Amino acid sequence: MKILLVGGGSGGSVSPLLAVAKHILKTRSKAEFLFVGSKNGPEQKMTQNDGIKFIAVTSGKWRRYFSWKNFAVPFLIVIGFVESFKVLKSFQPDCIFGTGSFVQVPVVWAAWFLKIPVVLHQQDAALSLANKLCELCAAKITVTFAQSAKNFSTGLGIFYKKHPGDKLTVTGNPFREELRAADKGEAQKFFHLKTDLPTLLVLGGGTGAEFFNTLILDCLPQLTKTVQIIHSTGGRGKIQPSIYENYHSYDFIQNMAGAYAAADIVLARAGLSTLTELSNLRKLSIIVPMPQSHQELNGLLLIHSEAAIVLNQKRITPAGFVALIRKLLFAQEAQNILKHNIGQIMPHEANEKISEIIYKLTESM
Repeated sequence: MKILLVGGGSGGSVSPLLAVAKHILKTRSKAEFLFVGSKNGPEQKMTQNDGIKFIAVTSGKWRRYFSWKNFAVPFLIVIGFVESFKVLKSFQPDCIFGTGSFVQVPVVWAAWFLKIPVVLHQQDAALSLANKLCELCAAKITVTFAQSAKNFSTGLGIFYKKHPGDKLTVTGNPFREELRAADKGEAQKFFHLKTDLPTLLVLGGGTGAEFFNTLILDCLPQLTKTVQIIHSTGGRGKIQPSIYENYHSYDFIQNMAGAYAAADIVLARAGLSTLTELSNLRKLSIIVPMPQSHQELNGLLLIHSEAAIVLNQKRITPAGFVALIRKLLFAQEAQNILKHNIGQIMPHEANEKISEIIYKLTESM
């Protein structure tokens, strides 16, 4: 069985693909994978760490605002289509699995011409433009949230169907099971943490790191009196640990399982890969969606579900953030409610469900 994974541009679209690939290998040890991604994203390093062969193709990212770069996008997609066609003819996959990144568009269109079945996964509550452009080519579509299903159709004009039950499946979002493996005591030793002080884990991601870095820097004198901090800076600046005893910063955290195990509170963006991890691990979370992005809709879902404390970036002050942390640490009932509810925002067997869909498609060929 040969499966082509396509995604990239950011780590958020890569993690679900690798999670499903790892699950498939547990039951189909001879399965062969090829990852097709963008030329400048983090996906090449991420896939190589998992031992999966990687090929980059040309891709064009459409910006939903005026940019001269948009004029080049159609030409880049055409080039990517030709490159994708060659890759597909060479690898001859039994199925293609994509997660809605812009690089998947030329690959999926080429697959449609070659009659290769495609499975698309919609991570966020809001439909991605890439999945919108590819939905008619897909044999199956999986979604994280049930409400996302209404954004898809199976045809055009008089054949339009708003709820294509035979094509859509609510699965939740794929999750890296290895993140459950760490022991809290061992994690505290690994990160040189005290056992009698709560731990705040700060995950700024890549593009969202700058705001979090500035916020934490401004809070440190007071915040380190209340909690100890594990801070992923995204490679955008590092404060000397010796200045504040309870502060530990890293460009990128390699031991994420340990970081989650040690954390009593997590401060993060509202990217779906991060929310998936928080939901599966039932972590007490403070979420700050990226302004003017799809993350804001993810944040609204959390508010509606009472699953996390969701803050507006424009209204956060250092003093207010420190006060919030102190208040939350003493609100045990509120903690229990938030941790329970974040565990309920999505199904937690996406790896298995999506793998079964892929099996059925490849076995029916």
